Amino acid sequence: MLDALLFVATFESIGLYWKPPADPGPAGCSVRYRTKAETAWKEGLPLWYDARNRECRGSLVQLAPGTQYEIEVGGQKILAATWSEKFPIAKTVKPVPQEIREGGTKDGYILYEGGTIDGGKFNVTISAPYVIVRGATLKGAEQDAIRLLEGAHDVVIEDNDISGWGRRNYVNSKGWEIGVDMESGVRADCRRFSKPLERIVVQKNKIHDPRYGANSWSWGHPAGPQGITFSYCGGNHVIRNNEITSSPGHYFNDGIGGEDNFSDTGFPNADSDIYGNVVTHAWDDAIEAEGGNKNVRIWGNYLDQTGTGIATTVTHWGPVYIFRNVYDHGRMKSERPPEQDDRGPFAKAGSTDKWGNGRRYVFHNSVRQPDGRNGAGAGIAGNSKQPLTNTVSRNNNFQVWRPNWPAIDEAGGSGNDFDYDLSNGRLSEKHGVSGGADKGVDRGVRLPNFNDNFVGSAPDIGAEEKGATPLVFGKSRAAATGR
Repeated sequence: MLDALLFVATFESIGLYWKPPADPGPAGCSVRYRTKAETAWKEGLPLWYDARNRECRGSLVQLAPGTQYEIEVGGQKILAATWSEKFPIAKTVKPVPQEIREGGTKDGYILYEGGTIDGGKFNVTISAPYVIVRGATLKGAEQDAIRLLEGAHDVVIEDNDISGWGRRNYVNSKGWEIGVDMESGVRADCRRFSKPLERIVVQKNKIHDPRYGANSWSWGHPAGPQGITFSYCGGNHVIRNNEITSSPGHYFNDGIGGEDNFSDTGFPNADSDIYGNVVTHAWDDAIEAEGGNKNVRIWGNYLDQTGTGIATTVTHWGPVYIFRNVYDHGRMKSERPPEQDDRGPFAKAGSTDKWGNGRRYVFHNSVRQPDGRNGAGAGIAGNSKQPLTNTVSRNNNFQVWRPNWPAIDEAGGSGNDFDYDLSNGRLSEKHGVSGGADKGVDRGVRLPNFNDNFVGSAPDIGAEEKGATPLVFGKSRAAATGR
């Protein structure tokens, strides 16, 4: 008897899990899908086979919210539905209180809406399920602005303006006021929770300008405030269409991140999406998605003025999908002028002896060099202690800081598959393209479910398709998509 085909959904993605009767080989497990109303099948990217637990895993992406899909893998068919974006409201409370202890049910959320909260240890704490916090102005919290406590799950945090949180930790040698590490606009520390924190939606918020900032790499690894932080929590989260920004003197450590990086869980753990966000002004990672990364999707984000773009060291389970993101200015060491600054990669990606070696897909990203040479130092990179492994790269535009630098640095890693990328740097690929971004039109390769609607004779290399609708990010994306 065959094992069941299992799924976990979000608004626009479905993660799939199936144990085949035998190893399918490098091709993995084929998948096809269609909406319940359609007759023609569509091809998905094959599920990756993980020999460690003899399981095929992978995701269907760019789906329609609130829609039923018929999915077939290995001759087994299931009916799966994406999440609806319409949350049933049982009760509305105005304004948002500082302590939220009353929750709803899956058939009726409690909506807490509006108002301004200035100060308090936390602006808002949430210890109840099936709650929506919408349209509040939250500022001046002593520690975190919104703190998720035990008892919270199925929570939506949307359309809020969050700023000015956090305590001072110390003043450094240049007089910078450095904030306490990981105090955040939205924060969950789940290490003592009796049940996992799951299904948290953070969308359409402005999270900006913490009271203090993080140190830059000029003084060692950054530490300080963050925009969103989940530590030791469960998965199945969605973080989308937020604007996480700051200003000089108030940079984040990471824009979005969590713990524990070197584990098989971490943040965002599993079955989660991070997309459509604007993330800027972070001395370390714009987005830190490290740990298990089991069916995690990170796409359509705009990243600027950060040490690295998207960090996935480690990805223990995978697959993690990194696609159609745009990265502009890189910045690591404040005490050097930009032209002498160190340059991190767009995608920091590695494994250790104990953790890692899960599958990583990097598709259709654009790493740019605005204002001359001010962008990333590499497209994808491991390092000497954390080599790049089990990574597939396709259709990326990797414009790197120095043309003699490698576009992809394996750092001694193996088991990788790179092709159809474009770069001004060193690139050793059978179908790779050398040059600037203009060389990428119709030079990419077909990737089922990732570039089905390409314009022209072949997909373009990079995040944007010439002739298609331009990418938008943050609250502008929410307005354009109605999400």
